Amino acid sequence: MNNFGETGNGEIAVIPKGTVINGNIDINGKLEMYGEINGNINSNDRVNICGAVTGDIKANDLYTKDSFIEGKIECIQGAVVRDNTVILGDIYADSLVIDGAIQGKLDVKGCVTVGEKAIVDSDIRAKAIQVSNGAAINGHCSLCYAELNMKDIFPETEPDSKAMETAEEADKPKQSSKPKAVAKKK
Repeated sequence: MNNFGETGNGEIAVIPKGTVINGNIDINGKLEMYGEINGNINSNDRVNICGAVTGDIKANDLYTKDSFIEGKIECIQGAVVRDNTVILGDIYADSLVIDGAIQGKLDVKGCVTVGEKAIVDSDIRAKAIQVSNGAAINGHCSLCYAELNMKDIFPETEPDSKAMETAEEADKPKQSSKPKAVAKKK
């Protein structure tokens, strides 16, 4: 009963559509969730969500589609946010693919791939960011995990104070030493 295209020999816990769980879930193994959870999810394996979660999620990896999630997400490996998914919360992962909507901070050690239908209202910290045409991003993007030293490319130099003064003087409007003409009274 795996609608997420997974093939594997491990045990899978399934929460069917229409089921509401008020409380936390701790599982050793995979979880497929089609219902609603009001609590945290902790798994050492993959968590597939096609439903609603109000609570934090900790998993090895996460796959969401047609979901609403309100809470912090922490994945050891990657997270995939597919169509018709809205996430209100921060995401910490090794990689992230976005085709849904996210509002929260994104901290990704690897690559963030933003699909053409994605809506991201988040600051993004990553090693690399790939953005497709049509994607909407509102936030600051930082490649803080990239193996690149910006100072090697753009060395810091102290500005020449004399050159700065000359440039400032050039920008000032020229003032004539002669007084301006005064209009005669009639």
